[in-house]
Amino acid sequence: MRIVKLVFVFLLLQQVATAQTDTAQKSTKKILVVPYPSMMYFSDADQDLARYSKMDEQRLRAQLRSKLESNVYHQLLAAFDAVSLMNATSLNGEQDLKYIYAASRYYLADRKNSGKYSSSLFKRKNKKQALYTTDSTTMLADIGSPDLLKQLHQKYGNDYTLYITQFELNTSNKNTIEWMKQDYKRTYVLHYNLFDAAGRLVLAETIYLEGGNENTLTEINEKYFTEIAQKLRDILKSKIN
Repeated sequence: MRIVKLVFVFLLLQQVATAQTDTAQKSTKKILVVPYPSMMYFSDADQDLARYSKMDEQRLRAQLRSKLESNVYHQLLAAFDAVSLMNATSLNGEQDLKYIYAASRYYLADRKNSGKYSSSLFKRKNKKQALYTTDSTTMLADIGSPDLLKQLHQKYGNDYTLYITQFELNTSNKNTIEWMKQDYKRTYVLHYNLFDAAGRLVLAETIYLEGGNENTLTEINEKYFTEIAQKLRDILKSKIN
């Protein structure tokens, strides 16, 4: 009996030590998560995904946006303090999203600034690399109201704002024969901007993930959205102390 008690105490102390280590590794910085606006979603697969997922296309697009944002938010929570504007109902997060979207203008990154807002992580080294980043094709958000991000900082106390500016789902090799054989692939493309509390752009990159021929929202969420969110978390950890 005494041995059993000692083992129990040892395991309990081990769990406490692990929890303390995890807490120590977690940054105190707070990140405000802004999901992409519906107008900045581009896909050639909605009809097929909706059919296999047994839902209409409008609901599919809403679910894709929600699940991607949820993955990003929960991955960030493992490393930072995070606030989701999509779910901050008590603070009128949805209304703040409308303010941000109304103030935003979008444009592609200037190649002259290549490397200026890059994390330098996951750069493409060979054609077989399934996930990679680039800063030369990123969609940037110009938030026309210069005080908006400062106002959000005052309200939420965030140190950074993560703005997912665009999301794409592109299918390759989709002709009649290859479609019948299910011999095609899809690429998932996430554009993001990271602003500091003063509204200055810190990072701006595009994450590419080359996937398979999955046709259901469940498969896509489990296989690809989680990986994209994990890599985005790692990128932000490399930049934010």
